[in-house]
Amino acid sequence: MTLRIGALSLVVSALAYFVAEAVAASAMSRYGYATDYISTLGAPGLSPLALLMNAAFVVQAILFPVGAALMVRGSQAGRASVFLVFAVLNGIGNFLVATWHSGPSGTGPDWHGVGAFLAIAGGNVAVILGTLAFRRVGVSRTYLAVGVALGALGLACLLGLIFDTSLTVLPIGIWERGSVYSIYVWQAVTALYFLRFHAERIEAQAA
Repeated sequence: MTLRIGALSLVVSALAYFVAEAVAASAMSRYGYATDYISTLGAPGLSPLALLMNAAFVVQAILFPVGAALMVRGSQAGRASVFLVFAVLNGIGNFLVATWHSGPSGTGPDWHGVGAFLAIAGGNVAVILGTLAFRRVGVSRTYLAVGVALGALGLACLLGLIFDTSLTVLPIGIWERGSVYSIYVWQAVTALYFLRFHAERIEAQAA
């Protein structure tokens, strides 16, 4: 039961994010997935559905660390404390993104920027560490490869977001979404994989 609740927490948060983003983006005229920051959708005064987008960030702030902890406990992965630390950092980052909105520079501490970095960097490191932690419970090589690849892709996109300031390689929205979507896709993949994995294990024990 613990494993199922953890898996559902991860997939529900991922679905909530993608739905909230799509709905909020549709309410903004001239908003482009490739050319605009995700944070714009949560900016009051710019986004008509900023509250919805920020609610999705808060949902992730809660459900990702909770889901990760329940997944570790339910799967008996063990030795996953560092993974859980980075999952918590992702949660803190998402909470800051939801409560401190982007604005003009020079107006005080950029807590929104700090939050975005914690959410993206912490989340993608958690993706890699979580994947490796679950290796101890006999997950498939395919799952391991997909999980590590997603985390690596997310971190690579974060580097592009930071260093491709002239946007000569990719538009800003592509870099950012590549670094964020990797986390949510991993959550969905992991949740669905373990729900199936858990069901198959129960069937094997009953046979």
